[in-house]
Amino acid sequence: MINTERPIGYWLKKLDRLIDGQFERQLGDAGLSRRQWQLLNLLEDGPRSAPELQTELEPFLPDESDELSEALSGLITRGWAASQDNVVSLTETGQAQFGLVRTKVTQLRQSSMAGISPEEYQVTIGVLSRMAANLGLDSDSGSGPIGH
Repeated sequence: MINTERPIGYWLKKLDRLIDGQFERQLGDAGLSRRQWQLLNLLEDGPRSAPELQTELEPFLPDESDELSEALSGLITRGWAASQDNVVSLTETGQAQFGLVRTKVTQLRQSSMAGISPEEYQVTIGVLSRMAANLGLDSDSGSGPIGH
């Protein structure tokens, strides 16, 4: 039985850690982190400047962290992304690898959504977004889908 007496903060942190752990297991063979997946997912939609990537991934990044630059450097070193004039884009290799990795991420999402209807998911997202707004989330933040 699920303990519903715990506060929402507990469940948010717990879920985030579980998602990170599942990403490590699912994407470990490809040597990708959750952050690198998020970068691939964003760049698949088109090139972005480094500041745009920072803004879009800010909710996922610890304060005062180099996690984004490390994740991005890893993708560039592997030849999956390229940076020119501070604009980052996927390479052909990166696009091909994104397609392969997307299958694993889709499986992860499906397993995390087991027993949850699309309506329940939408209600949950609505509640969480209202809570964030209540606590001062800028209305322009969090507008794009990044993936888990």
